[in-house]
Amino acid sequence: MYVHTRSVADKVFEVWRSPGRFTKNPDIVRLPSGRLLLVYSDTDAHWSLESQIMMLLASDDGGRTWSKHREVVRHDLDKGDGRLLTPRLSLLDDGRVVVLVDQDDFSHFHEEQPPGILAFWSDDGGDTWSEGQETGIKGFEPDRVMDLPDGRLAVASQLMRGETMEYAEIFSCSEDGGETWYEQATIAYDGYHRFCEGAIVVLDGGKELACVLRESHCTGIPSFVAFSSDMGRTWSEPQMMPFAIHRPYARQLPDGRVLVTGRHVNGGLGTYAWCGDLKAEAGEWQVGGPAKEHTAELTAEALVIDNRPGHECRYSLLPPESSLSEILLEGTLSVEGPSGESVAFLSVAGLIPDGTVVEIASNGVMLAEGKHNMRVPADMTGERTVAIHHRRGMLEVSVDGEILIRYRVKREGQTLDDRSGGNPAKRTQFGQLGETGRSFWRRVSYSVKNQTLDDVEWSWDVSDGVLPDEYQRTRMVQIHANDPDQKPSPDHGYTSWLHLADGRIMLVDYTNCGDEPGRSHLVGVHLDPADIL
Repeated sequence: MYVHTRSVADKVFEVWRSPGRFTKNPDIVRLPSGRLLLVYSDTDAHWSLESQIMMLLASDDGGRTWSKHREVVRHDLDKGDGRLLTPRLSLLDDGRVVVLVDQDDFSHFHEEQPPGILAFWSDDGGDTWSEGQETGIKGFEPDRVMDLPDGRLAVASQLMRGETMEYAEIFSCSEDGGETWYEQATIAYDGYHRFCEGAIVVLDGGKELACVLRESHCTGIPSFVAFSSDMGRTWSEPQMMPFAIHRPYARQLPDGRVLVTGRHVNGGLGTYAWCGDLKAEAGEWQVGGPAKEHTAELTAEALVIDNRPGHECRYSLLPPESSLSEILLEGTLSVEGPSGESVAFLSVAGLIPDGTVVEIASNGVMLAEGKHNMRVPADMTGERTVAIHHRRGMLEVSVDGEILIRYRVKREGQTLDDRSGGNPAKRTQFGQLGETGRSFWRRVSYSVKNQTLDDVEWSWDVSDGVLPDEYQRTRMVQIHANDPDQKPSPDHGYTSWLHLADGRIMLVDYTNCGDEPGRSHLVGVHLDPADIL
């Protein structure tokens, strides 16, 4: 399991376990009395095939201990009920508590499908609940119901636009306290990026709104943010953020910074936190770090990666827009290892369907695609520059400027989804390949000329004095880890948090780490201000 440089994993404790069940997607609020309420989805499996209970827990000691309080609603698929997914809990300015929950993704994900988001209301602090209200809010995976400074209620949700078959994040509002809703605006949509799971943040007491977005291609593309200066009626163009977090949960802290938590997918896997100035850092994309345990040392001469069994030191870059992009990826390095065994690699996503991966051994370089295996001798024990260049369908691999491999690229190649963070065939990456040998990297540069997206220019040199993923190491905090190799696959990262009266932050999440297959439990952590500095 990879433990990040900055970690509070030793503070994490178990919040709730429902024997024989899969507990997920907790959301937490604090009542004026000081009582904490937590709603979560209690199901038979991550993708429930039987029953779902929207369960409400209560804590009167700041989240240290919890008890069952109420069932908000129970659905049984055998009875024809809709499958309930992700509850969100809000305490509104008028004192009401509301749980918003979406139903079966596949029945409500498309703009041409009917709405399926339900609301449950409580006027007595969560003791009693209304029947489910069909809100008319379209899409799925909604954010919380929130009070806007102009008196309206608002919700962000996602749906697919038919013209491109990609997601859009939309903004829905109510002017009558939640009785009726209308679609106010599209927050983010461009037909290429997979914008979803937006978290609305009220900035500076209501002067501006921000929406922190998940981008769901999972190939090194980070999270995005969009801003609104007119209470959500119009939104700025989405900009990349220096982190890649799924199901972001975001709120502004008293000092003006915004704390974002959720599932990290472009570095050490697990639930992470980022804290900073959204506006100042918008547009600042950063390199993704290794997802697994690894051994890498920065010396004055090189980044030295020591290949070991079970280790995987790979750094992720932005993918090109498509196979029509012009790309130049170069690495200056040397390797040591057994003859014929790959030690290092460079890869570009989206060119060749099976992945454009140039493998580097001590005695040569290789490009493999389907039944074609192109291996060319080259002495890589001394420092040399390996380059992948693609332009207009011509792919060339060179060593010190000499073209050794040529290959054709067809237009149908595309970027593939990869949530593991470690598959070079699906990502644009460089680093470790195999379990033996060492590689010595002095310089890596990457240039992309896209058709519609912004071009990319990035470089790293050992003389910079920092690791390629230095930003993540210094600015991201690992809340809890989840081994990418565990069986079943890691499952976690739908977080929620709030401020306690003593200045700490109470964060809750779910995880299947250490659980039997098909089971999970809720976890919590009390974050001190120093943890997120």
